[in-house]
Amino acid sequence: MKKLLLVALVVILLPAVASAQGIKQGDPGFYFNFPGGTIEVIAGETWCDHLYAANMYWANDPEVYDCVDPIDTFAVVTSDVLGWPITNTFATGGTGDAEGVCYILDDTDPTLEWYYVVEVCISVPCTAVPTDANTFTVQMAYCDEGVAAPDSGDCVDPNVRGGPVDCWSTVTQDFLVVESPPALYILQDTLYYVEQGQTAAYIPFSVCNGDACAPATDYDFIITSLGHVGAALNQTGTATAVVGGTCEDVYGIIDAGAGIVCTYDTLTIVVWDAGVGSIYDTCVQAIHVVEPVPVPLFTAPVVTILVLAMILAAAVIMKRHAVKA
Repeated sequence: MKKLLLVALVVILLPAVASAQGIKQGDPGFYFNFPGGTIEVIAGETWCDHLYAANMYWANDPEVYDCVDPIDTFAVVTSDVLGWPITNTFATGGTGDAEGVCYILDDTDPTLEWYYVVEVCISVPCTAVPTDANTFTVQMAYCDEGVAAPDSGDCVDPNVRGGPVDCWSTVTQDFLVVESPPALYILQDTLYYVEQGQTAAYIPFSVCNGDACAPATDYDFIITSLGHVGAALNQTGTATAVVGGTCEDVYGIIDAGAGIVCTYDTLTIVVWDAGVGSIYDTCVQAIHVVEPVPVPLFTAPVVTILVLAMILAAAVIMKRHAVKA
C-alpha cells in the first residue's frame, strides 16, 4: 500500500517538476537593484524606480548550467507587506500595465532586446502613521504557457556581471513612514545675487503645501523690503491651488537699475492659508548687488562662423581672379 502511495505521489509530482525545469531556458535577473537600506516616506507620498528585467543567460557557464538560451519569456510581479497601492508599467518594450504580463526576450533578433524596463511605484496611503514599516518586493519570473509562474523559482541566483555586481531575480526595498512636513512652509536661498542694472530682478520664494494628503490650498502672501536696493517693496499676491506635497514659486521684484555694487537688502515674506488664516510661515531673504557678468563677443561658435565666412570669401575672390586670368 505504501509503495502504491509513493508511486502515485511521484506520478503527480513529476509533471510539475518537469514543467518547472522545462520553462527555465534563459535566466531572469534585474540588471540594477533597488537602492537598498530603509527609505523614509510620508503619508501620501509615491516612490518609484526603474528596473531592467534582463535575460541573464550570458552570465552562466554553459558547461555547468542549462539555462543559457538567449530566447525566453518572463514577467515582472510585485507585492508588499502592508497592502499599499502598487503600479507596475512598461517603460520600454510595451505600454500600460506590466504586472504579470509575459514578455519575450530574444537576444538573437536585432529587432528585439535581451531586457526590458518597467517602472514600479508604491504609494503610501494617507491612513499611514509614523513608524509604519513596509517591504516592497519585485520578482522577475519565468512564464509557463503565457502565464507568469513566480513559484517556479530561478536557475542561477544571483547572476554576476562585471564589477562584480550581483543581479537578483527578486529585489526588495524597505520603507519607514515618518512625520510629514508642516502644512505650510517656505523655501528660499541663503543669499541671492542681483546684477547691477537689472530693472526687474525676480527674487524667488517657494511656497509649499507640506501635507501630501492635503487638498489644493490657496496661500496669500506679502513681500516687503528695506529699500536699500530700489524702492521699498510692499507686494501682495496669492499662490493659487498649491497641491498637497508640492511647492509653487512666487517672486519679489526688485529694481536694481540704480543699485550700487556690494549693496545688501533683505526681503521678508509672510505667507498664510487664505482659508484659515491662522496657519502661516515667514522667512527673510538677503540679496547682494554684484557687477554684471560681461557677455563675451568672440565665443567659440562666433569665431568658427567668422573663420568659415573668411574662407568662403577668399575662395570666391580666388575663383574670380582665376576666371579673369
